[in-house]
Amino acid sequence: MFKTLPLKDIQITDPFFTARIDTARKVTIPYMWDTLNDRVPGVAPSHCIENFEIAAGLKQGEFHGFWFQDTDLWKWIEGVAYSLATHPDAELEKTADEAIDLAGKAQQEDGYLDTYYIVKGLDKRFTNLRDHHEMYVAGHMFEAAVAYYEATGKRKLLDMACRVADCFDTNFGPEENKLHGYPGHQEIELGLAKLYRVTGEERYIRLAKYFLDVRGQQPHYYDAESIARGDKPSYWGQLRYPQAKYTYNQAHKPVREQKEANGHAVRQLYMLSGMADVGEMAGDPTLVEAADTVFRNIIHKQMYITGGVGSTHEGEAFSFDYDLPPERCYTETCASIALAMTASRLNRIQPDSCYGDTVERTLYNGILSGVSLDGTRYFYINPLEVWPDRCVRRQDMAVDPERMGWFGCACCPPNVLRTLTGLGNYIYASDGDSLLVDQYIASKVKTNACGQEIAFTMEANFPWCGSVKITMDSAAAFRLMLRKPWWANEYTLAINGERVEAVLEKGYLVLENAFAAGDVITLDMPMEVRFMSASLRSPNYAGKTALMRGPVVYCLEEKDNGQQLWNLSVKAGEAQVSHQDSLMGGVTTITCQGLRTEGESDLYTESVHAQQPQQLTFVPYYAWGNRGKGEMTVWVRRG
Repeated sequence: MFKTLPLKDIQITDPFFTARIDTARKVTIPYMWDTLNDRVPGVAPSHCIENFEIAAGLKQGEFHGFWFQDTDLWKWIEGVAYSLATHPDAELEKTADEAIDLAGKAQQEDGYLDTYYIVKGLDKRFTNLRDHHEMYVAGHMFEAAVAYYEATGKRKLLDMACRVADCFDTNFGPEENKLHGYPGHQEIELGLAKLYRVTGEERYIRLAKYFLDVRGQQPHYYDAESIARGDKPSYWGQLRYPQAKYTYNQAHKPVREQKEANGHAVRQLYMLSGMADVGEMAGDPTLVEAADTVFRNIIHKQMYITGGVGSTHEGEAFSFDYDLPPERCYTETCASIALAMTASRLNRIQPDSCYGDTVERTLYNGILSGVSLDGTRYFYINPLEVWPDRCVRRQDMAVDPERMGWFGCACCPPNVLRTLTGLGNYIYASDGDSLLVDQYIASKVKTNACGQEIAFTMEANFPWCGSVKITMDSAAAFRLMLRKPWWANEYTLAINGERVEAVLEKGYLVLENAFAAGDVITLDMPMEVRFMSASLRSPNYAGKTALMRGPVVYCLEEKDNGQQLWNLSVKAGEAQVSHQDSLMGGVTTITCQGLRTEGESDLYTESVHAQQPQQLTFVPYYAWGNRGKGEMTVWVRRG
């Protein structure tokens, strides 16, 4: 089992990500804190902190927002914790401590902490697990508590989280006097696994495993609690597909029998993350195998080229294999983050480059597209094709044509924050003998992960250049595992300038060396422009191509290419690459020769439309929408 290196062991120096992490620290963290306190004009009010004040008895009022509004604070604290681990900040820590103190005042005597039910009525708690996200809220609290404890050494939030976990353990489980339910929105499983890892409390991992074991068993618990409430099925229970009310939250079958992704994309992937963690920690390989089976269904049959997942806005859900509409997809930012979380966890159990490739794909495309370059505006949905008029005027479209300052359902912004400030969690891992380099993000490392001090500096200029240089700052003997990305058909590996051949194990180049201080390992991977095709089983992309260079997906924007992008076609095979330091924070653009179809303005005509040459400019997909509202497309007709 591999473990990620502690964030304190890693100093990220990457030219691409340092700017984004600095923006997250200096801009996004205070912006979100002001938003949670309803101090940002012109954006949807959060009411998050106000709800805690009311629950704590410090203010009179009604609960506002979604049932899971508390998670905005917990994810903000988790993001703050990761930032503090690498960039200590006394004032920020003081603010976080005060928020934790506030939450502590709202916690009930038995440990229960969920402001929705504390304000609305504790007599109704645990009566609607299907729809009201008490366990989801708790899971995010557990993640925040562990992160804050590891960053600061302070136990207050961790102790509060343990009291919440104890409350759930008192009320849920296989015993006859307990409730036999499980979460409608998965998250508590991976949160409990983190609590177990830090505290060693066996009850936490047993409870997490119970929630997975009982899920999907018949008779369905959600039906029983619905009857007990005397209510009608929820909206999700009335979807037009008969099994939707169960597939929506992956309760249609026991988890070990599920073979393909179904239902709400974020719930599916949080569940897979929990299955990987719990399976490994509880010694149950059947959970890991089942999670891996569904994961591979996703990346081979239900994932967009950007690493986005969830192809329908109805239920924010997976639909079916190869159904990947570019303009009507949901591809929630949280879902891409959850896909990276799942991939990273599976990779720690059994390294395979397909997992790291998935993290890389989502990171440079589907995740980064979710936040503006200035760190204050966000996409909930990340489409691959945008026609602004259609987005606004069609009632069956859920896509926003530009990023928003906040959302009533604001799960995505703090999720991006915790991903960026915790980026070090995705770069390295060690099992005590080997050190795995999974993402080529420039950084300095000083760790005892392999039972000896290992110190080195990794230099890279991803995603624009495929050259990686690792300089050993101390002598050490260990196995160095370097991921060979899927796009690197050719590569050159060398030590101190002399080419070496490495064993390729599950997509990792393995060097078993006694490295001396000053040794230099280089990995050079040419980055060529690739004209990608989609599966012939996916009808949306027939006759079209998408451009990639290295891990980056490219797109056309109206800003560079004019309107009616659907009338453009590109000639595959001819491309020029240029780095533009002053464009969108510094990006590499691709220019190609193309054609624009022109003709009569009549709605229908017998005329053959003419084609005129036009140079096309492609920009990285993650950066689209930072220069004003306009058309955008990833997939273009082949000329």
